[in-house]
Amino acid sequence: MLARLACLPVALALASLSNAQEFNIDFHTASGSPSAAYGAAAAQPGVWNAIPAVVTLGAVTPTPLVDVNGAATSVGLRLQAGGAFTPAYNGFNNWTWNNPATTGDDEALMDDIVDVGGGYPTGPLSQVRVRINGLPSKLYDIYTYSFAPDNYLPGNGGSPWLTNVQVVGSPDGIQTVGALDWPAAGHTYLETYAKHTVLVTAGTPLDIFVTAGAPNLGFGSLNGIQIVESVPPPVNFCTSGTSTSGCVPLLTASVNPNTALSNNCLLSVANLEGQKTGLIFYGIDNSGFVPQTWGTSTSFLCVKAPTQRTVTQPTGGVAGLCDGSMLLDFGAFLLANPGSLGQPFATGNKVYAQAWYRDPPAPKTTNLSNGVELTFVP
Repeated sequence: MLARLACLPVALALASLSNAQEFNIDFHTASGSPSAAYGAAAAQPGVWNAIPAVVTLGAVTPTPLVDVNGAATSVGLRLQAGGAFTPAYNGFNNWTWNNPATTGDDEALMDDIVDVGGGYPTGPLSQVRVRINGLPSKLYDIYTYSFAPDNYLPGNGGSPWLTNVQVVGSPDGIQTVGALDWPAAGHTYLETYAKHTVLVTAGTPLDIFVTAGAPNLGFGSLNGIQIVESVPPPVNFCTSGTSTSGCVPLLTASVNPNTALSNNCLLSVANLEGQKTGLIFYGIDNSGFVPQTWGTSTSFLCVKAPTQRTVTQPTGGVAGLCDGSMLLDFGAFLLANPGSLGQPFATGNKVYAQAWYRDPPAPKTTNLSNGVELTFVP
């Protein structure tokens, strides 16, 4: 049976897994806090933490956070000054403005902010550091809301108040957020929010830096943050060969494997030659590898050596037809073979898998499927 690509949802509603650590955060609540039904840009409904916009120079006691289910956690948040601190240039404080285009939960999140301050018109830029401690080792998507609710006013000279957002450790770099007015479509990437993906290691704080952006350097904004567990889907790559019976096999994965090898990561191959034998093999480093032709057939070797074979399997089906298949519980294989290539795997490690099967009339008497790239998750 063909198992299509699937990934666990990153935005669970109020039925998150018990070990999930996902958070909704609203800074300053002059306009109230969003309801638990509000998912914002991350489509993550749940309880919103109401955090006062109190930014200081010195040590800050972290504010404990509840997760999207309202459960207490060991995760805490600090708002601290970063970069140049210049109270004469706006400073840091609670600030609110009624944007006429926002209503309901959008208004509750977006119309009251941490005023990041800045260097308007020529002074040194101020900066807010949001430091979050206690997150477990996971891959996260960080949604940072940085829209100035007064952007529609003419006093900004026809340019929106822009805000630069950096999530330390994210490959997504600094992102600039801002729009002249509330978008008609609602939350819009780089108009109302930035999105960064980052791998957090337990014991290491997550730092988010927010700074006013050019050309209006006095008006940085921080409305809120959502922290979402990110489970990237497996990625198919490379090209399947065509068998002598015209079969084009397809290798897919149900989910990425977790480091505990407990989440039923199923590798399945469909459209194989019937009544043949085959196996799935994998490698752990495809850097710089260019797929190699498989003799004079249409197949390509997609996985760089060294490789690890798994168990040999019959394809079933009917000879001459393309109704054969193979199925492998990848985690179960690794558990049963603790000395196999790459073990033990850590969060973020990659595996590159491919299927091999017999095809006696073919130039090499065998053929190959496409490849699939897996990333280990916590």
